[in-house]
Amino acid sequence: MELEERSGALVITRLPVEQMGSLSLGLALTDQEGTVLRALLEGKKVQVLDSGLEYKDYRKGAPLDIYQKFMALERGLREMGICVVRDRHR
Repeated sequence: MELEERSGALVITRLPVEQMGSLSLGLALTDQEGTVLRALLEGKKVQVLDSGLEYKDYRKGAPLDIYQKFMALERGLREMGICVVRDRHR
């Protein structure tokens, strides 16, 4: 996972599939995951770049059922308050 501070928000610029699963369950298995969860609990703005969601790299090759599972995990992140945003720097 790669994190940056941008305009007062914590921005996840790269989110591997394993950490996406952990975060969507509210688990902090790494310091970075803990940073994200604490920020959410403190009411801070947390964003993830759409281009940084690793599971989307497998859009063409992953079996539909697995891909849909990761789409559901993305919805779970949104429900936790993580905003998915387009990367303006690309």
